[in-house]
Amino acid sequence: MNRREFLISTAAAAAVTPVRTGWAQPPKGAKPSTLDRIAIMTLNFDRILKVPDRQPGPERTLELFDIGQMIADTYGVHRVEFQHYHLASTEPSYFKEMRARLEKSKSRATQINLEFSGLNISAPQQRDRLLAIDLTKAWIDHAALLGAEKVMINQGAQGGQNPVMPTHENKVYSIPTLKTMVDYGKSKGIIVSVETRGGGGGNRGRGAGAAGAAPGAAGAAQPAAPPPTAPPAAPATPPMPSPEVWALLAEILKASGARSNVDVGGAAAANQEELHQCLKMLFPYTANTMHTRVNTRWDLATAIRYLEKDLGYKGLYTIESSGGHEGTKEIYDVVVATV
Repeated sequence: MNRREFLISTAAAAAVTPVRTGWAQPPKGAKPSTLDRIAIMTLNFDRILKVPDRQPGPERTLELFDIGQMIADTYGVHRVEFQHYHLASTEPSYFKEMRARLEKSKSRATQINLEFSGLNISAPQQRDRLLAIDLTKAWIDHAALLGAEKVMINQGAQGGQNPVMPTHENKVYSIPTLKTMVDYGKSKGIIVSVETRGGGGGNRGRGAGAAGAAPGAAGAAQPAAPPPTAPPAAPATPPMPSPEVWALLAEILKASGARSNVDVGGAAAANQEELHQCLKMLFPYTANTMHTRVNTRWDLATAIRYLEKDLGYKGLYTIESSGGHEGTKEIYDVVVATV
């Protein structure tokens, strides 16, 4: 089935599906002004979504075209943040249709999170950075069609094995790479944001590929001993402490014109004081959205009160959880009770 046939069949299905005439009322006790400051990620429902590169199964009952309606009905929330790999096509007609379906539930897209693996601003090879620029420009165009306000890039992950990450050494080329993305976004009315990745977090929602087998013949043969003259392996470079990562990110944001999308989980703050330090450091560059999670090392409600009262934050709290509805509601209840 080609894309045109797919869209026609989707429209035909919608024509015979009963259309809801009313909208979900805000949950009891939730102020409309609070609900208007909440967004929810499609990532939260990855296990039940019918999306590309996911094996079909009985638990996959939710079409991506219905995500806005489901979130509105369940949570009284009308802002949706998309993973780029959840979107099934890059045809303009697809984004226009998705936007129309969101608008039927009085919803809108807030941001598309871009996950291009090693193609990012920190890539050591210029060709990979150029590909990252081209892909980001294309998705900025897609975001404009979808009616989103922002795209969030993956700048590379801190920690892990063989990480590709922003460093003081590679900022000489990561900053101009990011600035090129930012400038193109401005020409299209799209903000380019960058999240905190203080303690790891590679590709959101994507597992690392399996390591390749070591070369050599199969069987009982013993591996050859290294040559006696072989130099000792260089020790791995330890990851930077999280506060240093945040300071470097702030420097990159300031120099490139990009905006911050603090992920309170990805910040890898050791305690409440460190989390507040991160929030204060990156607040001047805020994209007016942040990824909101819970953690045993700090209290989310306390962090929200600090944002609201001490820093004067008026932006979105985007709920991120891998736990489906149960995990989403845990964070949602804290935000609703605090904002």
